[in-house]
Amino acid sequence: MPQYVWSQHHNYHHLHNGNWDKYRGPLSTLSVEEYAALSGGKQRLYRHARHVALAPLGGFVYLIFNPRYNWLKGCVGLLRHTLRAKLAQPHIPISTHAAGFKTRYWESAKEFWHMTGNNLVLLAVWLALCMAVGVGSFSAIYLISLSLAGGAGIVLFTVQHNFEHAYAADSARWDCDRGSMKGTSYLVLPAWLNWFTANIGYHHIHHLSAAIPNYGLVRCHDEYRHLFDDVSRLRLSQVHASLKCILWDRKAQRIISVAEYRRQCAVSPPLARGG
Repeated sequence: MPQYVWSQHHNYHHLHNGNWDKYRGPLSTLSVEEYAALSGGKQRLYRHARHVALAPLGGFVYLIFNPRYNWLKGCVGLLRHTLRAKLAQPHIPISTHAAGFKTRYWESAKEFWHMTGNNLVLLAVWLALCMAVGVGSFSAIYLISLSLAGGAGIVLFTVQHNFEHAYAADSARWDCDRGSMKGTSYLVLPAWLNWFTANIGYHHIHHLSAAIPNYGLVRCHDEYRHLFDDVSRLRLSQVHASLKCILWDRKAQRIISVAEYRRQCAVSPPLARGG
């Protein structure tokens, strides 16, 4: 991942965590009303696309495909814009034309250069490894391992914000501190898994202050344990159930599961359309 670009996205996540009007998480969570407006087929597609079995595919798209595709598509747009502008106004420098290019793939020239540097170095490494061990071996090992690792990361990140009755407010009622304490879970993991995941389970501490390094999260949690009684605790056995919490209940200002949505529909049928 281009580090600077990722850090900008990470900062946005922290600034708006719990404000589901502005940030819907990695699953692009729908509100109850948006889900109800879908046809039965689209509702099934929405549910199945967020099944845990597809997490490795999500890891592939997030880590391997999107950073390359977005950069290439943005570069093609930049080249096309610059050439057209230069032909229309040849007396203006190319750098000036390029500076006027706008795209959703990067917000600034700094982001563009970080994306470009990341991709050129990575593609060169890929080529070198293909030459060293063969295209087939490299592709199999690299794609499978990174997809599985990315899928695991997506699962761990998702359940730290999508869990039963997680805080999910609209902009008018959003509170930053409440988003950190009630919209983020404490994922209780074995010590060895905490080490392998850089203490990602202590996500509530991370959201209170992203400046705390990963090796200081446990000590901070233990020292101020009495402040975190209301933080939702999840165990590995609860992860699968939490991944089913994929709807935002605007009225209740919380995340709910499809099963809870259906129970609501049974009480108030007019809310529902489709399955």
